[in-house]
Amino acid sequence: MRSRLWAGLAATITAVLLTAQPAAARATVEFFADSGDQCRHGVTKGTLEWVEGHVIRPVVQVKGTLSDSAGPSICAPDEMHSRATFTAYNGATVVDSEEAKADDATVLVTIGLSDPTGVTSIDRVVVQVCRYSNSPIGTSYCGEAAAYKMP
Repeated sequence: MRSRLWAGLAATITAVLLTAQPAAARATVEFFADSGDQCRHGVTKGTLEWVEGHVIRPVVQVKGTLSDSAGPSICAPDEMHSRATFTAYNGATVVDSEEAKADDATVLVTIGLSDPTGVTSIDRVVVQVCRYSNSPIGTSYCGEAAAYKMP
């Protein structure tokens, strides 16, 4: 009899705690960055979604595409590839950084930026597209970095 009472009490407490927890806060911002060259060989675009809450690990979900020399162009093909870097900050401190790569194609970008310890929130994400030579010897260059603050 007592074990059923304790089991019922535990179930009631669990249900109350689960329903009493606050919902996660979500905010979405569109992003865009390119390689800075005249032909726009490297382009990334999509959304940054900030997900925060008291119970949920603070994270920024990056969803979009990275294109490298994809589609018709008057520019000659080159022997380079594009990399988009997504760097998450809390103030001046880097929280996380992830990268996507494309070579003569368009690729989907799905990245979760978060503090490895799951504690530090993210207040800004910097997006930059750079192009690198496919050969060991060659040049590289980067477009202007674009910064996006948490709304």
